[in-house]
Amino acid sequence: MRWREILISIFLFFSIVAEADVKKDSLFDWSASVTLTSNYIWRGLYVAGPSLQADATVSYAGLFANMWWNVGATDWAFSGFNPEVDLTLGYSRWGLTVLYMHMFYFDKYSDGTPSRFFDFRNHLKGGTTGEWRVSYRVSDRIPLSCLVAMRTFGRDGYEVNGKLKRAYSTYIELGYDFDLGEDWILAARVGMTPAKSLYTGFKGNFAVMLAGTKLTKSWSLACGTVSAFAHVMLQPWNVNKNNLILPITAARGQKLSLAVGCSYEI
Repeated sequence: MRWREILISIFLFFSIVAEADVKKDSLFDWSASVTLTSNYIWRGLYVAGPSLQADATVSYAGLFANMWWNVGATDWAFSGFNPEVDLTLGYSRWGLTVLYMHMFYFDKYSDGTPSRFFDFRNHLKGGTTGEWRVSYRVSDRIPLSCLVAMRTFGRDGYEVNGKLKRAYSTYIELGYDFDLGEDWILAARVGMTPAKSLYTGFKGNFAVMLAGTKLTKSWSLACGTVSAFAHVMLQPWNVNKNNLILPITAARGQKLSLAVGCSYEI
């Protein structure tokens, strides 16, 4: 059932892309990219090992829709796989972006049954995740950005006295992009969570859980843009010498993560 829903979503999405391209209207735009990365790391968290990622976006007068795919090994030992599909709808204008993202991980519920693609209920394990994001970037001249993201639908639960409670996991990030010239960009990010959330395993309260940098070099080609990158993330929350770097079979719990990779965008 879930594969049929996913295939229908993909078909409808690319139908919109094709329609936008046919109209040849300056208000329409579309883009697509593919990325190969040594590790999938996100908001200070190690998500997967070697991964192939692809996405496509279509927009009209500030409105946009995006579909993003990830197929990756759980770790460098290839002990499993960690597929993911994200659907996004949003609006962007004057540096301000508001969006809703629907994330699906192809996992299972606590009872062992497969997760459903459109399941907005709270769970301890399995199901989908829905997140609202509001971000603002000052300008290209002042590349200062901020982001606030909150999970409001789907899996985001922890138990209190045997009862499931929604965490409304919230993430706040401040960033600045340094233009080093010759198409070199150094992006610096600091992220935090203001209360108990998935980012700290639903333990504690306020925590700084990301200090990261990403160095990117781009080359413009007649048929698109090729980029190479190196990404370093440190999760400062409860870091110690024993969890700073873990064996590849337990890498999901490590606090210091590195990813290198390349991407192609049209």
